[in-house]
Amino acid sequence: MTTTSDKEYAATKRLKQGVAKLAAPFDEVAHWIASTWQVTVLNVIYYRRKSFCHPGLVVILEHEGDLMKFYRGAHFDVKKQRAIRERFSEVIGREGVRKYDVGDLVVAFSAFAPVARQEMDSQIPEEELQALKRRIGNPDIWGIDRCFGRVTFFFHTDAQAKRCESEGKKAVYAKMYFNLLKPHDEFGYLEEKRFTVSFDSKQNFDQNYRSNWFSYYR
Repeated sequence: MTTTSDKEYAATKRLKQGVAKLAAPFDEVAHWIASTWQVTVLNVIYYRRKSFCHPGLVVILEHEGDLMKFYRGAHFDVKKQRAIRERFSEVIGREGVRKYDVGDLVVAFSAFAPVARQEMDSQIPEEELQALKRRIGNPDIWGIDRCFGRVTFFFHTDAQAKRCESEGKKAVYAKMYFNLLKPHDEFGYLEEKRFTVSFDSKQNFDQNYRSNWFSYYR
């Protein structure tokens, strides 16, 4: 689950909103994971797709901090994956559920809050961004862009970006953008004191990324 268009995100959002409940046997598995590693588990999803060689189980945690507990270095912790696979097999075996294939089951993890943040950004209309730019009234700003929950104020040149940062404008602009974003914070994930924006330049975008957004954000 990486974008707001993923089916897993929509299903997990309904659970977070309280309009749906996690069904058995996944509710038991979710509770066990949460109590074992002291994390918040919002959803557990089983999938079997033709495009994948093996069946999978996705554990959707609430925050990135929860998610990081299931990493070991740059990869998922294989011991925790194995423990969850074994617990899932035990639960469905006890329940007599035969519709889930657990042979070579791949366990993966994702976090809900970062994707919810992307959705908040997408709910701010472009007109409001343009109005913010006019309100700031800084002719050095080329544009304001948001992607993957990251907000970047682009200046025309590197020198302009560095000067504005040295003048303390980053905190000022972050507060102004935060005020646009907060009304869309359905689950109370945003904290003003931790909210930040990035400064960059069209000069950097053109020279080092060939004016290509895909290259810039990948």
